[in-house]
Amino acid sequence: MPGCLEAGEFRAPKSRDGAAGYHMFCLDHVREYNKSYNYFADMEPDEAETFQHSAAYGHRQTWPMGHRTATMRTDVPFQDPFGFSDEVARKKAVREAEKARQGRQYTAEQRAAFRTLDVDPTDDLHALKRHYKQLVKRFHPDANGGDRRAEDRLKNINQAFSVLNAGLS
Repeated sequence: MPGCLEAGEFRAPKSRDGAAGYHMFCLDHVREYNKSYNYFADMEPDEAETFQHSAAYGHRQTWPMGHRTATMRTDVPFQDPFGFSDEVARKKAVREAEKARQGRQYTAEQRAAFRTLDVDPTDDLHALKRHYKQLVKRFHPDANGGDRRAEDRLKNINQAFSVLNAGLS
């Protein structure tokens, strides 16, 4: 840029296709140039719209849906000589049956939390909250005359409930 003393380290195109080369500007001047640069300046509006639309698929040729599939044979049944599709379906059915048989799987931390709360493993968060509230009332230090064992038990109950509340909600 005339009169600029900064080093021209940044390229800016002289034309849309880059065939005319590049201007070399400092950072401030390349920003100024880019703000005023119009890629579509010498295009007709229809041409610019077509270009913008084709940019969505990288300016590559496309075909209408179903155009090339007309030559495929659909009268030949699918053949799986190695039985892969049967094996996949069988494994999926076995996994689903195993899940249904076992019910929900709990982590070791969750199982320990259920034991701490002295309740059977369940996904019913409302029932778990009711049981938790009963335990809090029973082991609260105010209800036990400041007994340290009750206070420690309450800390364990709170920790166990927070583990289950995070895992089940």
